Amino acid sequence: MAKLTPSMRYLVGSFAAAVAVALIAGCGGSSSPMTPLGSAMQQSPAVKGHCTPHGGVRVDPCTVTFNASNPGPDTVTVRTPVDKKGALQESDNCGGASGIATLAPATGKQWTVTAGSTTGSCTATFSYLSKRGKTLGYADLSITNSL
Repeated sequence: MAKLTPSMRYLVGSFAAAVAVALIAGCGGSSSPMTPLGSAMQQSPAVKGHCTPHGGVRVDPCTVTFNASNPGPDTVTVRTPVDKKGALQESDNCGGASGIATLAPATGKQWTVTAGSTTGSCTATFSYLSKRGKTLGYADLSITNSL
């Protein structure tokens, strides 16, 4: 067997690493060349209703629109991981009763969303927090009030 010099070992090792990376990349599934590698679609698959979950937290539906044909209130369901080691927290920029909308916990995993007196759009974020307050997952609810 021929002895490899240190520079030859480096070259052979680099080639082997490049081949391994190419094989792994080829097994990752198809991807459009127009889709950026860091896009949300690749990071977390969308689920029912084009809602993107993060860390096992989902809100269904993930969009609520108040208008003449739907004056509300509406109910959304928030699903969290089954480990029961965390707590759900809701935060929003909706402005309460005099704003775009209000959110209130209902029964079980459901929340009631009621239209406010101001037209516009806002986002409610449901965060699943660890006992130490670290965010383990979240889901966003988009709200539009056209009333």
